[in-house]
Amino acid sequence: MEGMEFSNNQIWDKILSNLRGKVDENTYSLLSSLDYVEFKDSNLYIYTPDNVYKTWILADIYDDLNLSAKEVFGKEVNIKVISLKDLNEGNRKEKLQEESKEFYGYLTLNPKFTFDNLVVGNHNKVAYQSCIAVAENLGKIFNPLFIYGDVGLGKTHMLHATAYHLLRKNQSAKVIYTTADTFASEMFSYIQKGMILEFRKRYKDVDLLLVDDIQFLIGKERTQIEFYHVFNLLYSTGKQIILSSDKPPNSLKGLEKRLISRFNSGLIVEITKPDMESKIKIINKKAKEYNIEIPTEVVIFLSKFLNSSVRELEGAIKRLKAYCEIMGKPLNIETAKTVLKDIVNLDSVKSISVETIIDEVCIYFNIDKKDLLSDKKNKNLTLARQIAMYLSKILTDESLSSISNYFKKKNHSTIINACNKVEEMMEKDRKIKYVVDFLKDKIISQSD
Repeated sequence: MEGMEFSNNQIWDKILSNLRGKVDENTYSLLSSLDYVEFKDSNLYIYTPDNVYKTWILADIYDDLNLSAKEVFGKEVNIKVISLKDLNEGNRKEKLQEESKEFYGYLTLNPKFTFDNLVVGNHNKVAYQSCIAVAENLGKIFNPLFIYGDVGLGKTHMLHATAYHLLRKNQSAKVIYTTADTFASEMFSYIQKGMILEFRKRYKDVDLLLVDDIQFLIGKERTQIEFYHVFNLLYSTGKQIILSSDKPPNSLKGLEKRLISRFNSGLIVEITKPDMESKIKIINKKAKEYNIEIPTEVVIFLSKFLNSSVRELEGAIKRLKAYCEIMGKPLNIETAKTVLKDIVNLDSVKSISVETIIDEVCIYFNIDKKDLLSDKKNKNLTLARQIAMYLSKILTDESLSSISNYFKKKNHSTIINACNKVEEMMEKDRKIKYVVDFLKDKIISQSD
């Protein structure tokens, strides 16, 4: 770009264009919303609406931005990220500015972790509804709210989303999100400076305290004592506390009894591994985020044979995308088996049979199995037969030739034509799509 003049907006558009394809769509969308940039004296100033975005850019995307800026300008560029919130408060006294920055330093929320981006299903519905209720009634119900579950199931997402939900309704609310490890590290830093009272003051006026991975207080007696004081201070003044852990309170051996008693005094909810229906929704949502088209049969395969957490499902999608793009291979079940051979568990789920599909379709359409497998033709019977063939193709591991044998057809071209017909009808007729989705979900739930 040397020797050429561009407006600030043109420069930003070029950097974003360079970034596209290197980051996921959600990240690209968030960056695109930052429309206030300035290039001056070899410095690129990126202005964010608040410290949340500033922290996110510096922590998660700064290196990618730096590389894209270098490629666009053809030289090293010094990127400075500035919060407009800080600029707008520039006339306040220096001490108040520092206190504000210090407070917002705790609010390291991920902009992607909102309720809009959360897939809600049977595995997390109670936790989700509890968090919504808490955010709208701080300190009045479910206090403390204790959320537990295995790693990678979305506990951190739930905590961040609750903070965002509150801040959207009340921008002046004071929120602290931290982890047990961070709490301990900061506490000891203040102790070394002889400033433990100042440490406690940080939490004094907080409206919502969210502490992730509370199990890491185990074995830290001094930290437990300090956390007990903070907990009591907030609880006694009606402030809301939300905690997360990998185990329920009574299983946290090594925590003081008085802490466990406090944790048990509120609402305790579990987030479990997603069922097959929820995994399908998660896979489809993540595929959209990462701009990868996953065929229906592969989605079904992944949901059946990845007995995993939300985080692992996301990791699997990233691996598939990278492999297909680098190797130039199509994404199909065989590709998925090859790429994910170290994590797929082919014995984890009861397989779906063509017979099961035929039985369920016959029940739904109230027709006899003999008629479905015959050459009889009428509108209702033909539709039922085509849907049964379609579901057999996407829900089972049977070959097309094998499926054609089940339906007593001479060759598999009939199966292919039926599948194409059903896909075409689903695009044009919402009722047909509803019927197919209903049967698919019912059959999947029975195999889970």
